[in-house]
Amino acid sequence: MIKTAIIEDSQALTSVYNTFLRDSDFNISLFNSTISDINRLIDQGGFKLIVCPCFPKFQDGPQIVQTIKSDPKLSTAVLIISTSMQQENVQSEWDLRDINTILIKPFDRQSLHQTLLKAYHSHPQQTRQTPLALVIDDSQAVRNTLTSYLKALKFDIKTASNGMQGLKTAFDILPDLILVDVEMPVMNGFEFCQKLSKEPKIKNIPTIVVSGTINEAQFRKGFQAGAIDFLEKPVSQPALAAIIESVSIKANTSSVGTTVIFSNNNTLTSILIKTLNFLDSSINICNNLDELETYLCVSIPDIIILDLCDNEDKLNTCMHVRNILKSNSPVIIAIANETDRDIMLRCFKFGATEFIIKPFGRDEVKARIENHIKIKKLQDELIHKNRILESLAYKDKLTGLMNRRYFDKALKDEITNAESNNTSLSFLMIDLDNFKQVNDRYGHDTGDTVLKEISSVITDNIQGNAIPCRYGGEEFCIIYPDTDLALAVKNSEKIKRFCSVKPISKHRIHQTISGGVSSFPETSSPENLVTDADHCLYKAKRAGKNKIITRFEDSDK
Repeated sequence: MIKTAIIEDSQALTSVYNTFLRDSDFNISLFNSTISDINRLIDQGGFKLIVCPCFPKFQDGPQIVQTIKSDPKLSTAVLIISTSMQQENVQSEWDLRDINTILIKPFDRQSLHQTLLKAYHSHPQQTRQTPLALVIDDSQAVRNTLTSYLKALKFDIKTASNGMQGLKTAFDILPDLILVDVEMPVMNGFEFCQKLSKEPKIKNIPTIVVSGTINEAQFRKGFQAGAIDFLEKPVSQPALAAIIESVSIKANTSSVGTTVIFSNNNTLTSILIKTLNFLDSSINICNNLDELETYLCVSIPDIIILDLCDNEDKLNTCMHVRNILKSNSPVIIAIANETDRDIMLRCFKFGATEFIIKPFGRDEVKARIENHIKIKKLQDELIHKNRILESLAYKDKLTGLMNRRYFDKALKDEITNAESNNTSLSFLMIDLDNFKQVNDRYGHDTGDTVLKEISSVITDNIQGNAIPCRYGGEEFCIIYPDTDLALAVKNSEKIKRFCSVKPISKHRIHQTISGGVSSFPETSSPENLVTDADHCLYKAKRAGKNKIITRFEDSDK
């Protein structure tokens, strides 16, 4: 079962997901886009796929994704955006480097299943401790020998005694490498490679053919069938190690992203796919410029390979693709003929990152691409670490709420939005009643428990797009964007009521809160929202505590 998180605010669509994915390969958990539900998603963890609407109701979509991806356990989850927008418009709302797949609405059961399965298999998330090899040979002795050699090379191994069994096993385990014998009953090694190459799920697994006699005819037949290399019997461990190194099977088989090949030359495309197997990435083929433009409007790959051999307008093609991307990433590798070398040197000014002249060797292509991958990995690692640091910098360690630093920034942004859009903005300041007595009587550990439980009550009961923060000590606050005073007071009273009735810790403490509410433009100017709410809070304290007071009530007294 593929553990899948679905973020959806529409009850109708939630029902559709439940119906369409019942009794399927997907174990789904449903969440809405509120802060509390996104935190619940992160706490639950372990998701391989995450489906998020392009325009969530309660939070900004990219912010939701940043919050989720900043958690190390979810950083490699596949992100699928559901939208009914035209594909080219998605780019204006999202950083497409964060998106793995688009789910177009409306969808039926079949298209939903196909989209999710394709996303899962195109972006493998299972990071293995050691790579996995499948050995297919009808000889037990040969299987034992290859198994011992592969174990010495730090592989896990599965075996099969014939081609049919091997195909089934390849589907089930998705190995990182296949070694298949040529001479087998029922299905020989070349037939196995041909069938393998016709199955989208497994066709890009590097396959090495093992044979007692290797000649030019067998080489030609093997490569045409889809094999990437040959190993001659009797097999030696050094020879096996050299071939494995040449196809770059890595100890960590996590995906490095996506590669797009722009070419209408089937032979060149086939050669590139086999050469790029070491990437363990999703490879997409675009046969013409229209297909490439459409693809780039939906998703930004890590590597783009442009076949410009028969292209009469090489420089402008490079420039056009780079202009669509609107950035210096991803890597663009141009392929051209020897006669185009002078033009290729000029391609650097028109957007190309690298160029390769035909005919080329596999090792040359591999070496150049690996160099760019190393640079990209360093960049991605830096971005990921910065996201984590940003998340840590803005989160309160004890309660998990956003901290004062985040609050100062968020309030400033929301005030700007309210003034620009002429909308309401409300603010609640909360203080825990008699909290010092809790610490003095039960100790600071119990006090910390009370703070965490109260923050949970706040998170679970805030409305819509409200932003809860820990202001400091035993003070909390909530920013209510696009919310008038009446709605903010209603939600504040709800939070106060739930706080007072919840028994906390083994001491069954019923912690009450007092609060002050201000609102722009009803009661306060933007710059006085916090001061006015704080003033109301202390009025609530003096009025007996366990109360919510607004500026209107304050002025009446």
